[in-house]
Amino acid sequence: MAFPMKELEVHNDLLDDHEAMEKQFREEGYLFFRGVLDPDAVEAVREKYFSILVEDYGVVDPGQDLPVWNGKDVSEFPIKVPEAYGSGTWEKFTSNPKIHAFFERVMGEPISWVPSTEYRLNPPAPEDPEDWVAGRHQDGFFNEGIPFRTCWVPFTDIDAECGGLTIAPGLNKLGYLHDRGAPPKYGIPADAIKESDWARPEAYHPGDVLIFGEDTPHAGLVNRSKVFRLSMDIRFSAKSDPQPVVGELSAFGAGWITIDTAGGPVTLTVDDRSYLRLKDGAQLPVSEMEQFLQVGERMMAGRDGDRALVVRPQKG
Repeated sequence: MAFPMKELEVHNDLLDDHEAMEKQFREEGYLFFRGVLDPDAVEAVREKYFSILVEDYGVVDPGQDLPVWNGKDVSEFPIKVPEAYGSGTWEKFTSNPKIHAFFERVMGEPISWVPSTEYRLNPPAPEDPEDWVAGRHQDGFFNEGIPFRTCWVPFTDIDAECGGLTIAPGLNKLGYLHDRGAPPKYGIPADAIKESDWARPEAYHPGDVLIFGEDTPHAGLVNRSKVFRLSMDIRFSAKSDPQPVVGELSAFGAGWITIDTAGGPVTLTVDDRSYLRLKDGAQLPVSEMEQFLQVGERMMAGRDGDRALVVRPQKG
């Protein structure tokens, strides 16, 4: 089991006080709500995940109330489960009027959903890791020009043994902690965040949601239980915020890309200051861009005028 962590505060009592919610978000970098998401919408995602585990991989037996691992080999179980990506699951979830209305209530104004979703069906791990928060990072470091808030949504009960998400409240005010001298992933050094800074609740439950900012350090903990951990990351921004360029890569060359969007083609310049992201988050040197990019790929870009700040694959 991971080292002891402090408890996250629950903010249901702030839902009718937008000013207080925003103050909490600015000061601590997160909002945590219990039992606020529509049960039917949550159950639909849970059923999709169960069908993948039972029918596509056979690692959970049918008829279970919990995604209990049946002992079949999971050593090759994919980190990014292809049956989830492109399934339309997050789009259906966020288009549910009750789900959408809740997040607009939190934001206090109309929102847009950012097409960057992670589906997580984490299997039990065979042993404890050397570093329980090895994946520590801040989302904004890798997404310049794309403002958003990340929402981590559990679809089963997730206790400390099962892991789940941990964040470092308050450290959002310190700026980015990533080591800019350590390409291509620029990780946060292990000693940049003390163990005593990390927090998570005793358990997460379906219907809960943890919302955190672009500059809030966070990490996924290893699953040391006997069940699969089911969760999803979705992201939204205020419609009044700058919106990313989203569409299909239609052409590119030395120092430029064109993305076909719903509103027409958008051409952006790419230079050495642009962060070209590979699918694992690592930075691709601009000099190698033409070797890796593929026409027809779904892409998303943050920009400053006609210059790309970040170019990355669209997820979900």
